[in-house]
Amino acid sequence: MKRYNKITGVLAVAALSLFSACSEDAMDRINKDNDHTTSVAARFILADVITSTAFSNSSGDLNTYASAYVEYEVGVDNQLFYAEMRESEPSASSTYNNVWNGIYSTLKNARIIVKQCGEGGRDHGNYLTQGMGEVMAAYNCALLTDFFGDAPCSQAALVDEYGSPVYLTPKMDTQQEIYTQIMAYLDDAIVNLQKDDLADVSGQDFLYDGDAAKWLKFAYGLKARYTMRLIHRSSNKTADLEKVLEYVSKSFTSADEQAAFSLYDATNINPFYGFYTARAALGASQSLCNKLIANNDPRAGRAFFTPVANQKRTQVAANDAALVPAPNGSPDQSTSKYGISAFMYAKTAPTLLLSYHELLFLKAEALARLGRDAEAALKDAVVAGLLNAENSISISIKELGTALNTNGSAPFDATNAEAYFDNVVKARYTANPLQETMIQKYFALWGTSGEATETYNDIRRMKGMNENFITLSNPLNATKFPLRYSYGNSDTTANPEVKAAYGNGDYVYSEPVWWAGGSR
Repeated sequence: MKRYNKITGVLAVAALSLFSACSEDAMDRINKDNDHTTSVAARFILADVITSTAFSNSSGDLNTYASAYVEYEVGVDNQLFYAEMRESEPSASSTYNNVWNGIYSTLKNARIIVKQCGEGGRDHGNYLTQGMGEVMAAYNCALLTDFFGDAPCSQAALVDEYGSPVYLTPKMDTQQEIYTQIMAYLDDAIVNLQKDDLADVSGQDFLYDGDAAKWLKFAYGLKARYTMRLIHRSSNKTADLEKVLEYVSKSFTSADEQAAFSLYDATNINPFYGFYTARAALGASQSLCNKLIANNDPRAGRAFFTPVANQKRTQVAANDAALVPAPNGSPDQSTSKYGISAFMYAKTAPTLLLSYHELLFLKAEALARLGRDAEAALKDAVVAGLLNAENSISISIKELGTALNTNGSAPFDATNAEAYFDNVVKARYTANPLQETMIQKYFALWGTSGEATETYNDIRRMKGMNENFITLSNPLNATKFPLRYSYGNSDTTANPEVKAAYGNGDYVYSEPVWWAGGSR
């Protein structure tokens, strides 16, 4: 009897142990989908990363608000009106929450690509795809820190094998630390983009159709952009300006190679066009009109449309009273009172993640800062910028069709663009090379292509270096120029470090980002 009890006791313990093990395994599996794949090939993730970066992150809210802050346009209704008037919008944690979340979502996916293509990953050996993922990770890290400053990055946008966040409240990284990671991503990408892939990524690469050589040029171009971004913090400016020139020399040689997201059509529309047609919340900028006229810029005669009258708009010059430009910092809240820039209707114009003309302006700036002759580089940049503007303006004219009365102004081409430089820009360049380079870059990045983000970065960078080349007219800027964007409320309510950094949001008017001379 004792023997039986001993045996049944052992069996009972064994059964209990087996039950516990099975229960623990079941609990581990309770919220997991074990009937479907937990990952997809990295090249398919790449398609989403490129699209979200171009459509939502680079050319979304960051660009739309920046267009008002740098006075390319004037906010005349709803959120953009309140941003124009500095009434809570620039400092509220809800203002940029969508793009804040969007950048992290895209960065997460870019990091998944890098991880899956790395050692031990399911796509190991797809080095080109890995390099593309690294470029896009660098790009989104830069968007994050350029606009928000210090931010969660090294511990953010990381997921485990089941897609769950590794860190629920990731730590804040300094902007300097984030830029170290950005440059590391690009350095790794440059290595990987010179290797091979095991799979054809051309169908999912919406920038270059799998052309590794163009991706390599894109990576070098970003190295040039970000090296110049950090020039105020450089311990050896001459050496870093030489690096800018080196990187430019390894990047785009024509507009055909620029990083253009150009998949827009009748149904997949440019997001800047989409915002305007849905909200009509932007009007022509009086400040910009004045600058174009004062500089005898040809865009002044071709890039503006009047308010709607008798169901039509009319193409007019910037100094035509019929335009009715909106006064910066004091417009009436109205979607119909003011004229608009022609770029509002460029429905299918591409989003430019890095343009050929921006690259040429970086070259001209580096040469000018080094005290060398930058005239040829600046001329090429001005011509390329005007040709890009013409692409968008001509799309807008075609889009409006019979709803627009055109003014007969000549389209920009290489001939009249070169003549503009020779007859107008050259003398001002001779008088002050660096100032004229930055003024011409300011005009060239105005448009539909999502480049107001870079103008916003340039203006803050120049402020940090006490270079007052671009005069902004909104009188509210005396105390309320947005020096950065406010953190998204997804994290000001959930992450203690972000909540502490946000405070009441007023820091956006008083604290420059680190690369512009601030501390965070």
